Amino acid sequence: MFLSLLSVFLALPLTLASPTIIKVGDENASLTFSPSVVSVPVGEIIEFRFYPMTHSVAQGTFEEPCKPLSNSSFWSGPFATKDPKGNATTFSITVKDDKPIYYYCAFPSHCGKGMVGIVNPPAEASKGMEVYTSNSIGKSTIPSTKVQGGIVGPAAAVNSTSGSTSSAPSPTSSSGGSPAPASSSSPSASGAERGFGAEILGVGVFAVFLAGLMV
Repeated sequence: MFLSLLSVFLALPLTLASPTIIKVGDENASLTFSPSVVSVPVGEIIEFRFYPMTHSVAQGTFEEPCKPLSNSSFWSGPFATKDPKGNATTFSITVKDDKPIYYYCAFPSHCGKGMVGIVNPPAEASKGMEVYTSNSIGKSTIPSTKVQGGIVGPAAAVNSTSGSTSSAPSPTSSSGGSPAPASSSSPSASGAERGFGAEILGVGVFAVFLAGLMV
């Protein structure tokens, strides 16, 4: 019983504090998001990491792949780097609902060359990644007017596998946008909002553990 409770207490914060990592470009300056299609539960964080040369992330629509969804939809602003390890700064959002999130790189010509992605793709293949990418080819790329809808901050220290890491960036918040922005009150917070929740739940589990010892 002791070992069971202790293992739950130790594992819980690490389990909850792992945002999904999406690479924007790569070390070879490819015009790709990797992974380009992800499924992320409501309330969890997506951290975009930027690679050479210059890229951005903007929320669009299936019907118009290279145009902003609205005046308040998220946009990271341009991130430039020549470092094959990626830019030291990231852009993070929190998934607000389970609706598909279509997004694209708003740097000139990138979306029109198929640099698009989907979070929580719909079941219908007709609105999936293959058709979405095809629709983007040759389109003129239109950026948003201001950085908004997410958090700009330093890249997390990672132990990352399959697009996950153990912590999220120290935030510089921006207003507006959908999904809602991730948030954190401390530069060392793990997994932003989820890291904070993990600490609370972890304390709760530990309290149960202590109560068990006293019985």
